[in-house]
Amino acid sequence: MSLDAARLEEDRLARERALALASFIVEAPAGAGKTELLTQRTLRLLAVVRHPEEVLALTFTNKAATEMRDRILGSLERAARGEVPTQSHKRLTCDLALAVLAHDAAQGWSLLQHPGRLRITTLDALCASLARQMPYLSRFGNQPGVTDDAEVHYATAARRTLEMVEQSDADGEVVAAALAFMANDAGRLERLLVSMLGKRDQWLPHATRLDGADLRDEVEAGFALLLGRDLAAVAALLDADRQRALLPLARFAAANAPGALDPLCDRTMPLTADPDDLPAWRALAKLLLTDTGTLRKSVDKRIGFPADKVFAEQKAAMKALLDELAGVSGLAEALQAVRGSPLPQFGEDSWFTVSVFTRLLRLAAGQLWLAFQEAGEVDFIEIASRASLALGDDENPTDLAQALDYRIQHLLVDEFQDTSPGQVELLARLTRGWQADDGRTLFVVGDPMQSIYRFRKADVGLFLDVRERGIGDIRLEHLRLFRNNRSHPAVVDWVNQAFPAIFPVADDTALGAVRYAPSAATREAVADSGVLIHPVLADGSNDAEADEAVLVRQLIENARAADPHGRVAVLVRARKHLDALVAEIRRAAPALRFQAVEIEALADRQHIQDLLSLFHALQHRADRVHWLAVLRAPWCGLTLADLHALVAGKKTATVWELMHDPERLAALSDDGRQRLAHVAGVLGLAFAERGRQPPRRWLEAVWLMLGGPQCLETPAALADVQAFFALLDERAASRRLDAETLATRVAELFAPPDPLAGEAVQMMTVHKAKGLEFETVIVPGLHRETGGNESPMLLWDEVTGDDDRDYLLVAPMPAKGDDDSGGDEPSLYDALRRLEAARSAHEDERLLYVAATRAIRRLHLVGVARLDADKDGGVKPPAAGTLLRRLWPGLADAVFAEAAARVGAAGDGVTATDSGIDPASFAPLLLRLRAAQVPAALQGLPDLPRPAENPPATEALPETLTLEASVGTLLHRCLELLAGRDLSAWGAERITRQLPVYTRWLCQHGHGEAAAAQGAAVVVAALQTTLASPAGRWLLAAHDEDGAEQAWTSRDGASAVNHVIDRIFVANGERWIIDYKTVHEPPAQLPARAEGFRPQLERYAALFAGDRLPLHLAIFFPVQGVLIELPRRGN
Repeated sequence: MSLDAARLEEDRLARERALALASFIVEAPAGAGKTELLTQRTLRLLAVVRHPEEVLALTFTNKAATEMRDRILGSLERAARGEVPTQSHKRLTCDLALAVLAHDAAQGWSLLQHPGRLRITTLDALCASLARQMPYLSRFGNQPGVTDDAEVHYATAARRTLEMVEQSDADGEVVAAALAFMANDAGRLERLLVSMLGKRDQWLPHATRLDGADLRDEVEAGFALLLGRDLAAVAALLDADRQRALLPLARFAAANAPGALDPLCDRTMPLTADPDDLPAWRALAKLLLTDTGTLRKSVDKRIGFPADKVFAEQKAAMKALLDELAGVSGLAEALQAVRGSPLPQFGEDSWFTVSVFTRLLRLAAGQLWLAFQEAGEVDFIEIASRASLALGDDENPTDLAQALDYRIQHLLVDEFQDTSPGQVELLARLTRGWQADDGRTLFVVGDPMQSIYRFRKADVGLFLDVRERGIGDIRLEHLRLFRNNRSHPAVVDWVNQAFPAIFPVADDTALGAVRYAPSAATREAVADSGVLIHPVLADGSNDAEADEAVLVRQLIENARAADPHGRVAVLVRARKHLDALVAEIRRAAPALRFQAVEIEALADRQHIQDLLSLFHALQHRADRVHWLAVLRAPWCGLTLADLHALVAGKKTATVWELMHDPERLAALSDDGRQRLAHVAGVLGLAFAERGRQPPRRWLEAVWLMLGGPQCLETPAALADVQAFFALLDERAASRRLDAETLATRVAELFAPPDPLAGEAVQMMTVHKAKGLEFETVIVPGLHRETGGNESPMLLWDEVTGDDDRDYLLVAPMPAKGDDDSGGDEPSLYDALRRLEAARSAHEDERLLYVAATRAIRRLHLVGVARLDADKDGGVKPPAAGTLLRRLWPGLADAVFAEAAARVGAAGDGVTATDSGIDPASFAPLLLRLRAAQVPAALQGLPDLPRPAENPPATEALPETLTLEASVGTLLHRCLELLAGRDLSAWGAERITRQLPVYTRWLCQHGHGEAAAAQGAAVVVAALQTTLASPAGRWLLAAHDEDGAEQAWTSRDGASAVNHVIDRIFVANGERWIIDYKTVHEPPAQLPARAEGFRPQLERYAALFAGDRLPLHLAIFFPVQGVLIELPRRGN
């Protein structure tokens, strides 16, 4: 029997066993069909209980609960219709459904007519139900609402806590001490409190324990336990035999490099796991490890091995020993852990800080409860806490707990790998008193390899712990499934081969480490399936992120062409990793529609920014910035000249007042007055109706009257606007509607997916993709890192001793420039952060697994690596903490090395992808409605006053720039793009290909097609001339301190003067200031023309009056490709 056949047979037996009336914990890897198993288990239980309510199934999301309910009811309905499926697993489901229908008829349930009797719900919904049933014990009283936007309450509680510093009591002293620790940075302390209140379920149970006099001893004992385990691990790898060979060399090194190696000077006995040996272990780690935590490959005088020939024997022996140790798996990590291990004891100041922070957090928790009471709503953390309280504890179970103990006979939990400690505690209270032989069962199913929600407080260690020790008095039989019904064999085989090396070799409950469990494919093998790693190389001359985006766009297009009906997913670790791809598709393939699932920020959409400005302006008439934005928005579209004429020099008047000032209106263009009249009429009606209608209806009516819908370019934009108005409704209902809060909430929302895109191409984070599947999966950005968060004020943890006793660990953040020992000694806080970093690293392994197992047929892995200039054909390893680093050893490294070798053989470096950057992106266009698009109902509004005797001063000026000026502006934009870039990628042919781009830009700026084509030809010719001239290439090349279109500000008396320098840099120790001028004259006349611009350049030179570098001023004429230096007068 083959290995896969054996796994499939074990899988079959496990599924049969899972239907027995016993308690189980089931491991179901990706694609195993666990939802079908849960359905079958639920049907099996419904066929034996007295009431359907005795079976309770819990999920994490409403979507999962709905899917499970639909599957059960669908099975019953098909069985009732007599449908007999052909597939074996579906036949089993049908047989179980028939048994339920027979039992249903005997008991008189009528489940198909009363499906509400099926108890399938989420954990959050269960908690809310429990709290409602015991309002007194749960301390709710009247039932509050539940909000998923509790940040405002956290902020209120934090602010009120800090205000207690004014009190002359113990609480005031606590706040004062905390502020002193933060160097009186109240803003930072408030942010930290807000963050801690949002995860108080992790620390509040511990905070109540820190009043005990002997708790410090317990915490220090916990840290000693951690240290002992670290020392034991490294001592097992560096056993006595290896140490006997190592210690003489270590003594030699210590004698020649005193300082960090001093503890090894007289060491003759092997090091042990005794904490007293910690200094010697650290010294040994210093000797064996590089600063980056890898084992040394060579030694030199810096670590005690001089270059003298007399010491060649010791040096050779140490090199041989290092070669031997390189083969000891895990040694570098164990030594690095010891190097970062602190002494397990608190300084007095540090323990005082623990006490202060703990008491401060308890005060903040109390203030939060008061804020909840005032608002009449709570968050989900409070709901879960009160639900556990409603059930009581082991010694004092409540009446509700006893009632539930009678009503619930069978409990099923889906996605158990994503449970938090509080949720497992809730399950323990629900099953309190259950025995193995009393007929009640607990069934939990999940996949620890897919636990990726630590940011939601999920702890995969709980799955491992329950698997070994059970929940309460219930021991669960462990079953493992192996089938992968999703992916084709080529994908499954690659995953089975790759991930054993990526995952740890053993489970570790404390660190959340999960070893890999293989799968067996059940689909038939097909052509064109499998896994490909696509290397993108960077050498500093190319934009690697843009190159990667082009590659991914091509992969999407190829997948769509090869399989028009197959779905393609682009999965990333963080939303920002899709920015370059989205821009690339919109630039190069606008017809390629895609759904971005919670990727693009709603607040980044211009039409949403316009709506926010409208709301701000209507709320605050003195908010000049937002009023100007309203007048600039497409429904009005005033030009910059008209805006300046309207408001310039009137800083104290509101824009609304100036919109009714006859003198100001007289200075506007005819078109500007007409547009302003339209907007003023609408806003006047808005002010009159304010407060008479609900906020959404009021603002939406204003938007409609302004012509907002006509300003939207796509149906997706309309979906954005609907999401904005829905949020406005929600804020109004919560009685927390003000401009600032609305803007904050909008910033937290994502634009809805394009409604016309369909599901053919989707982009999302890996977290969003969990549970989904796609024919083709592309995972770019493997080299990208994620940003860190602000360190919490206290870190909490627990460690279980060999006697199964749990020890509390806690450490305060060190004060700035301080730590527990005042030197290089690692702090206890660092030790806990190291634990968190290890857990995050293991979750990254699982994140990569989840991404890979979404693929049905094809998986593309894409990342960037930098070429190593020091090694011909070499590639630098990816940064630690990236997904590419996980794939590197034995997988990606060979692929990238091969690509680098091809580049080296070609001899021309990395080829930059033509990004085709559109200079129009650097000059926001004025998009606005035509006058004819003003809603008909508003065209009859009276014009605003306009004095006939004072014609607008701007009427003599053209609305659009002259063609010559536009050409100059466009040429400046192009030169700005080229400055400092790799000019070898910009040949004459590539510039010629930009001709349509330049023509379109000039058309958008008000020029006819013929004139725009003429101007674009001038730009192309000027760029080609510039890049063909030595002077042009020199000034555009990368230099020290270089800048393009760089803005500077100086003072002229009390006024600020702005300057924009076209090109500035330092070459050969001398500063150059260069201005571009577009003229069409013979080269002989250019020196005289350049001299005419001297005053402008002298003003720029004055900005550097105190600069010690020699200064050169020059004019560059791109049409002629000539650089004219202006000699400094007086120099």
